[in-house]
Amino acid sequence: MTGEAADQSARGVNGLARRKEIWMLKRLGLYVIGVLLLGFSIVLNTRAGLGVGSINTFPYAMSQMTPLSLGTCSTLLYFVFVAAQLLIYRKIDGKILLQIPFSYVMGRVIDFFNRLLDFHPDSLPVQLAALAAAIVLTALGAYLMVTLDLIPNPADGMARAVGYALHKDFGQGKLIFDCVMVSITAAVSLIFAHRLIGIGVGTVLSALCIGRMIRVYGRILGPYMKKILEESRNERKRGAFTPS
Repeated sequence: MTGEAADQSARGVNGLARRKEIWMLKRLGLYVIGVLLLGFSIVLNTRAGLGVGSINTFPYAMSQMTPLSLGTCSTLLYFVFVAAQLLIYRKIDGKILLQIPFSYVMGRVIDFFNRLLDFHPDSLPVQLAALAAAIVLTALGAYLMVTLDLIPNPADGMARAVGYALHKDFGQGKLIFDCVMVSITAAVSLIFAHRLIGIGVGTVLSALCIGRMIRVYGRILGPYMKKILEESRNERKRGAFTPS
C-alpha cells in the first residue's frame, strides 16, 4: 500500500470512528431525554389525582404512608426488582447490575420533578388533561429508553423476567406483573391506611393506553431510531470507506 493510500485509509477509519461517536452521542442524548420524560410523567401522573400507573402504585402508596419521598420509594422498589431479576435468571448480568445506579438516578430525577411541579388541579377537566399528558409522555419516555437499548428500566426488566420465569412473552409477563403490583398496593394500603391509595381510573387508562401510544411512536420514529442504533453500533456497511 502506497503512502497516499495509507493516509486515505487512516482518514477513512478516523472518519468512521467520529461518525460512530456522533451517533452514539445522539443515542445517549435521546436516552437521557427518555429518562427525564419518564420521571416528569410519573410525577405529573400523581398530580392528576386519578390514580397512577400500575408499577408506580406501590412507591406512591408508600410515599403517602411513610416519611420517605416518592423518588426514594421508587429507588428502593427498583433495587428489589434488580435482586429479583438476578434470582430469576440465576446469573450475574451486566445490564441488570447497571440498573442499580440507574435506580438511584431515576429516584433523584423523580424527587427533582416532585419538588419542581407545584401543580394540584382541583377540577375534573384539568385532572383528565394532566392524566392524558402524563400517559403521552410516559409512553414517549418508555419508547425512547427501550428502543435505544442502553440500561433497561428495572420495571421493564422485571416484567421481562416474570415472562421468562412463566414461559410467557414480554407482553404477557408485563400484564401479569402489573396485576400483581396493583394487587399488592391495594392490599398494603387497605391494611395500613384503610383505603386505596394511588389506584383509580388513571391506573386503568394508563394500562390501556400506554402500550398503544408506544406502538404509535414506533410507527412515527421507528426508521430514525433504527438508523441511530445502526450508526452508533457501526453496523451500516453501505458507504463505508474501502481502501483501494
